[in-house]
Amino acid sequence: MQNNNPKKIIECKNVNFYFTKERILYNVDWTIYENDFWAIIGPNGGGKSTLARLLVGLLKPSSGKILKSQNLRIGYVPQNTFLNRHFPISTLEVVMMGFLKPKLFGGFLPKNAKKSAMELLEQFHLESYADKKIGSLSGGQRQRVLIARALCGNPNLLILDEPTASIDQKNQKEIYDLLQTLNKEKTIIMISHDISVLLGYAKKVLYVNQEAKEHELPQINNQIAKEHFCEVEMLMQSQYFKN
Repeated sequence: MQNNNPKKIIECKNVNFYFTKERILYNVDWTIYENDFWAIIGPNGGGKSTLARLLVGLLKPSSGKILKSQNLRIGYVPQNTFLNRHFPISTLEVVMMGFLKPKLFGGFLPKNAKKSAMELLEQFHLESYADKKIGSLSGGQRQRVLIARALCGNPNLLILDEPTASIDQKNQKEIYDLLQTLNKEKTIIMISHDISVLLGYAKKVLYVNQEAKEHELPQINNQIAKEHFCEVEMLMQSQYFKN
């Protein structure tokens, strides 16, 4: 059922970010509501990943404000998460890392961490891989494990930075379908160079190239969404990306 009065969970007000003297983001005004599914697109070096880190709190704006709702919990899947494929850690242990709470001396896991991690693996149809080494999984399977790890703590906002990079088409679609299901209960923000995420999955687009421009998306037929599109051609032809 569509919510006609969605709740505002994040508001960016005139956000600027500089690295040394280089301007990365300029005057970003952007509001995110409950159950949004945003696709963030734009050129390399345009500030997409920086914006994600600002939302998560890993970076602070050079000026401007990022206002967050009081009960906001964020799960984050960063870009190029390097897992040593030869490190002797199991799939279940990787997911359980998402429950670690920082303390002065190391961290600790809640009592139900193993049970909750297994439930997440079952949700993603990965329970049979729980005891397998993470390095033995395919790229798509490892990415789903990292999404499961980000869901520890039951976030109501999930931010993903290029989660389908270097993954084949079949696994990309599986991840998109998974995110679409999660979007029924969670807000999704996904950085992507894959135009297919815009077709039938995302509801809104933020184009980031130092500045940020919002675009609504038309409803796309699911069959059309399965096709491959040229991003450059679509962006040039579509009225949704014209000034």
